Amino acid sequence: MTNRQPSWPVAVFAHNEARNIIACLDSLQSAAASPCECHVLANACADETEALVREYSASHPNVHLVSIALGDKANAWNVFVHEVAPRNAMHYFFIDGDVRAAPGSLDAMAQALAHHPQANGVSALPRSGRGLDAFQRDMLKDNGVAGNLYGLRGTFVERICQRAIRMPVGTIGEDALMGAMLKWDLRGDVRWDDSKVVVAQEAGFEFDSVSPWLPREWKKYFRRRVRYSVRGYQNKMLGRAIQPGGFESLPQQIGDLYPLYPDVLELGWRGVDTFFDWLAIREIRTSS
Repeated sequence: MTNRQPSWPVAVFAHNEARNIIACLDSLQSAAASPCECHVLANACADETEALVREYSASHPNVHLVSIALGDKANAWNVFVHEVAPRNAMHYFFIDGDVRAAPGSLDAMAQALAHHPQANGVSALPRSGRGLDAFQRDMLKDNGVAGNLYGLRGTFVERICQRAIRMPVGTIGEDALMGAMLKWDLRGDVRWDDSKVVVAQEAGFEFDSVSPWLPREWKKYFRRRVRYSVRGYQNKMLGRAIQPGGFESLPQQIGDLYPLYPDVLELGWRGVDTFFDWLAIREIRTSS
């Protein structure tokens, strides 16, 4: 590839992140040796997120606000990849607006891609949160993708754009779909290849956990648990749709898959998670 961009584009996903967005942007200023072009994808923000980003960008010209009416992370990912991100960058990075990148993380991720030319993408490791040790162990074992902070090789993004591959709007936990894109190499007829993702152990991110013990967090925690269950059912449907149809066969809306795979919505015993699975199935059936 030629005419590479001198800095790396970074997608910052933000939905009502007034409490966290400045800390996230501050962390990105020290995540690489040279300034990166940070595009804050403010999707359906009803708080002060956009105003804070505008004010911040006045003194940080490498920060750009992208206002999106639809509150959906998968849609924001599509907007960034297909409409906002400059072409011909060597690497593209993606971070959630409620996390903080550790100093030097983007440099470490870029270096990991340079040392593993077979990899399509790179992940950073979590450095906070409940179950941290297990989270890190699983990522290192499976070369996992954490949607909180990851990077894609520029040639991989070019292939996505050339083939007009998009994430279905409404996809929850897009990191699983991203992992499938990477490890199936954007195809539906090949074997899963963990070597297509490398985990940069020197790169990391931190976030503030939602506590089920604080009354002010109960609604957020409850909703998050239901979404985790919805994500599990969606992932099963996505996997069946991708193989062998390929990623181009995915619908524009994740809800279009629901009527195609009703057998996926079977309730099994998973301890306390069973209750959230039941709520997730009811939500999916109501929306389809």
